[in-house]
Order: sequence, then structure tokens, then C-alpha cells
Amino acid sequence: MASGLRAKLQAIAPAPAARPTREERGGLVVRTDRRRAPEGLLSLPARGLERLGAGEGFSVEKCLFLDTETTGLSGGAGTLAFLVGAAYVEGDEFVTEQYILRDYGDEPEMLLRLGELMRRFNTAVTFNGKTFDMPLLESRYTLCRLRGHWRELDQLDLLHPARRVWKLRLQSCRLANLEERVLGVRRENDLPGSEAPERFFRYLQTGAFSLLEEVIDHNLQDVVTLAVLLVRLAQLFDQPLSAPDSRDRYSLGRALEKRGDTQAAEVYALSRDVPEGSYRLYCIYRRQGEWERARAVLEAMVRKNQMGHIPHIELAKFYEHREKNYRRALFYTKIALAMCEGPEREAIIRRRDRLERKLSGGGNKT
Repeated sequence: MASGLRAKLQAIAPAPAARPTREERGGLVVRTDRRRAPEGLLSLPARGLERLGAGEGFSVEKCLFLDTETTGLSGGAGTLAFLVGAAYVEGDEFVTEQYILRDYGDEPEMLLRLGELMRRFNTAVTFNGKTFDMPLLESRYTLCRLRGHWRELDQLDLLHPARRVWKLRLQSCRLANLEERVLGVRRENDLPGSEAPERFFRYLQTGAFSLLEEVIDHNLQDVVTLAVLLVRLAQLFDQPLSAPDSRDRYSLGRALEKRGDTQAAEVYALSRDVPEGSYRLYCIYRRQGEWERARAVLEAMVRKNQMGHIPHIELAKFYEHREKNYRRALFYTKIALAMCEGPEREAIIRRRDRLERKLSGGGNKT
């Protein structure tokens, strides 16, 4: 009787859940991709490289293009790189080596392999690597007691020159946004980098290495994009007038002006539909003592109604202090006062009152 009841219960009981199949673990995975070097990578303009921040003696043949996929996006001692993509030029090819952990225990082997590769190069080209990737890798060498295998490289972080050129127009300078809107590359079915940590943890739980394939593809594309982006930036900094968008030309002009580069004025002159470009051109002419050119720029800004009261008040200063034409200065001051609603009104009122006193006291009434 008991055995019969047991048999019936067993018959209606749900089958035990199937255990997920697990791939065999252990041992670092290394993948190598070879492709023709991106156009222009082997002939980067020296002036463009120097302007965008490449160090003295920079050579693309001595560059290592680096990108990591990590277990977290905020850094810290508990964060490690489970995938490192490292690419370099070999002849006319662009070679990418990707080191992928099968388990945490593979990290020392990855660091040793990477350290051996890094010894061949003197510059790391990254995107936000100066803040994130390189400090993270360096800390992992220290924590794994492999500090002697860490190689200090000069760093060329492309995030910073990219922001200088495109932030005004694009706002977001994420690598994916630059790919689509600057480089004309649109990824299909790409895994967002923010999802990479979760994929790695799921792989550790299930052993299904296929979960990492999209992460590996994403990393490979990031590394290749670094090379294409370097070409584009070097070309733009070398020939800033070639930028098709005036906002980008203005941004390049700002970058050149900060460096004290004399070409800034020429770039601003072709960016006058950006109000700030006209104003920066005026500032350069004023600083150089080219007063007639400075006045002409301000008058053009007035005609185009650029930057509100600012060109009017600058013209008022010009006529008061350079030309001693108080009547003309008062004319522009009154216009500036009518246009200004901000805290500058008090200073403009004082200027108006001073000019009126000068005129009533017999000053130049031209």
C-alpha cells in the first residue's frame, strides 16, 4: 500500500529543474584581430598631434590603444578589468589583442601578458583612460603583487581634445555619440558598455562563455574607434578651417587661442555666425592693438544683433577712450542700457552719467 502511494506521488511530482550546462573554466582567453590600419593612421600630421596634446616624439608605431571592460564603473579596490583590449600598428595592419578572464584566478596571467606587451610601447591612447582605465590597471598590478611588471606610459586621452572640439555642438561626447555623429559609424545590435559587468557576473554563474561574445565585440569596436578618432582629431587640429560646422571651428579656435597659436584669429574669422567667435576675434584684435579691425568686428556684431548689449558697450569704450568721441560713445552707451537687464546696468548708468558730464563740460561733441 505504502509503496503504491509512493509511486503515485512520484508520478505527479514535478521533474527536478535542469541544471545549466557549464563550459569548462580555467585559463586566460586571448583573441587577436588583424585588419588594415584605418586610413590616415600611418600618416598623422605632426602639427595636429602636437596641438591636440600628444607628447614630444610621439609616434603611432609606439602607441598602444587601450580599452577595458570592468566589473564596475566607479573604480575602487573591488573593481577589476575582466577584459582588456590592446591594439597597435604592425606594418600596415592594426592588430588588436583581447585578454578575457575565464575566472578571477586568471587575472595574474592577464596582467603578466599585458605588462609584457606594454614594454614595447611608450604611449597609451585611451578614451577617459587617464581618469579610469590606467589607474584601475595600475592598482590591479599592485594588489596582485605584480607592481614590477607595470609599465608607466605617456598618456594621450582622447576624451579631452574631443570635448574641446565637439562639446559645444554635441553636448554629449560619449564615444558612441562621437562614432555616430562625427565619424559616421553606427553600431548594429551593440551591447551598451554599462551592461558589461552584469554579463560577466552571469557568465561566472552559468559558465556560458557565449554571454561574453557581445562584450568582446563591443570592446573590439571601441579599440578600433580609438584609432579612427585619433586620425580625425589630428586632422582637425592640423587644419581647423576644414571643420564643416562653424561651432566646431569656433571650438578649435578656442583651443588654439589657449595655446597662444596665431591661427586662432583666422579660425574665428570663419566662425562669425557663432556670436562667441566674433567676440573672441574682437578680443584678439584688441589685445594686438589692431583697433580698426576690432571696431569693424564690433560693428558687424551690432548689425547681426549678436550678444545683446556687449558689442555696444565695447564700442562705447572704444569711442570714449580711443577716439575721444564722447557723443558717439554716449550713443552706444544708451543703446546698451536699453538692452541690458542684468547687474551690469549700474556700471552702464555710471558710464552714461560720466559721458553726459563730459559733454556738458565742453568735451568733444563730434
